[in-house]
Amino acid sequence: MEKKQQGFSIQEVSRKLTIPKPSLRFWEKEFSDILVPLRTKGGQRRYTREHMSMIEEIKKLRGMGVNLTEIHAHLMKNYRSGMDDLNQSKIDFLADRVAEVVREEVYRFFDRNAEEMLKQ
Repeated sequence: MEKKQQGFSIQEVSRKLTIPKPSLRFWEKEFSDILVPLRTKGGQRRYTREHMSMIEEIKKLRGMGVNLTEIHAHLMKNYRSGMDDLNQSKIDFLADRVAEVVREEVYRFFDRNAEEMLKQ
């Protein structure tokens, strides 16, 4: 449980995914807009499970002979797609909440008007 919060060190990622540490550092620079490991107070890298999935994808594509530019485009497409899904979920949630609030206000409005009409 604690490991999930702290993330994985570069050593752990290197060992688990059988990727040399220099390659991990290089890929971090090449994909600096999407592969950004967390840092400890001491500046050590900490990779999340999402980072590890991305690194596995890079490794797989490199193994297939895909160049870094194409890998970057592929990762960005997937990253944007994931963000679009996340944003759509947030928009749907917010729209539902706004509709609920508006509905409550409309009911209150008609309830107040009905009470005033009864008083007359």
